[in-house]
Amino acid sequence: MDASILERFGIGDAHCHPQVIPCFGVHPWFAHRHALPPGSASDPASLLDAPSNGKDHPSRHPALLEPPLPAAAEQWMPRLRALLEARPEACVGEFGLDRAAVVPGTRLQPSWQHQLALTEAHLRLAAELGRPASLHCVQGYGHLQELLRRLGPEGCPPKIMLHSYGGSVDLIKGFTKLPGGVGERIYFSFSSVINGRARDKLLERLAAVPPDRVLLESDQCSAGWREVDGGLLEGLAALAEAKKLGLEAAAEAAGANFAAFFEQSLAAMRRDGGGAEGGGGG
Repeated sequence: MDASILERFGIGDAHCHPQVIPCFGVHPWFAHRHALPPGSASDPASLLDAPSNGKDHPSRHPALLEPPLPAAAEQWMPRLRALLEARPEACVGEFGLDRAAVVPGTRLQPSWQHQLALTEAHLRLAAELGRPASLHCVQGYGHLQELLRRLGPEGCPPKIMLHSYGGSVDLIKGFTKLPGGVGERIYFSFSSVINGRARDKLLERLAAVPPDRVLLESDQCSAGWREVDGGLLEGLAALAEAKKLGLEAAAEAAGANFAAFFEQSLAAMRRDGGGAEGGGGG
């Protein structure tokens, strides 16, 4: 992983924030900057998809094809593993699939096949280390469901959060019924800033998710605490409405689900003398 990015976000000072549960992973928006197949780091164009209408091509963006080249797997994957091993409370994420992602200033997209491969690599690493995983998914839930089915219980993490879930109600049922106990590991997280744009659909999704598998999140990284708390309260109100609960009962349910999903992280933080409180997600 890019050391400059880690420094910019203060990863080295994470110990100064003992109530924060860190997550480490490669977001799909940056998939094209993290190679996997041997030799692909020196061939950046292989990590990009051009639009089918021919209106753009990697050759039109020489800056994407010149140094600094994408990080090779033997560079970034050991770095990711080291970060996770150094922080036993850390989760793997946010990683996943995004059909809508576009490289800024272009019409190019991070290669879809590469996104699938990166997602599998993250899932396998999280499974190996026994860490919860936070997944990003846009217009790719069917592919993600099939990937989880193929990996099975051995290749899937112990807990999987589908964050700001935007798939269909039918897919919720499909995820929860994945064989081998994989379906029992999946949680669905919702945010007012993303999911609240279509409130009727949000309520339908919340109603369809098993009550012990619902998480709430802000999905905001630049807002102040007032905006974050306000977003969580809006999500809580939607959960209460969808599940026909009072606000207090909905808050207790969300808090219990938070504790269940982050059980391992919270235990590790208690061992290290830290702590975390919360009632939803990230």
